[in-house]
Amino acid sequence: MTEKVFAGCVFDAAQAETMIGKMVLVSLTCMNDFGDLDAFEQFAGIILRINNEDGLVIKRTDSDEEYNLPPDLDHYMPAKAGDYKLAESDEIVSNPDFLVEWDIYPPDKS
Repeated sequence: MTEKVFAGCVFDAAQAETMIGKMVLVSLTCMNDFGDLDAFEQFAGIILRINNEDGLVIKRTDSDEEYNLPPDLDHYMPAKAGDYKLAESDEIVSNPDFLVEWDIYPPDKS
C-alpha cells in the first residue's frame, strides 16, 4: 500500500467539486532551520483536481506545469475582485477566485 501524500487532510467533496476550474493565487513562504525566511514565491493557477492522493492540483499560469498543494480547503480564502501584483515577477493576476498562503518549514530532525 502506498502512503498518501496528504493523509489527514479532510475536505468536503461537494465543496471541492465547486472549486474545480477556478483560479487560485498562491503565496509560499519557505523558512530555514532557524525560522528565518529562506525563499518566497507567488504564482497563480487553475484548479484541475482535488483528492487526498494528489492534493489540490493546479496548472500554473506561468509555466503550464502541474503543482500540488495541500487539500485543506478551509485554507483557501475567496479573493476580492481586482488585480493582484506578484511581488517578485511584477506579473498581474486579475480576479482570482481564491487566495492561499502556506508557510513551509524544514522537517523536524529529531
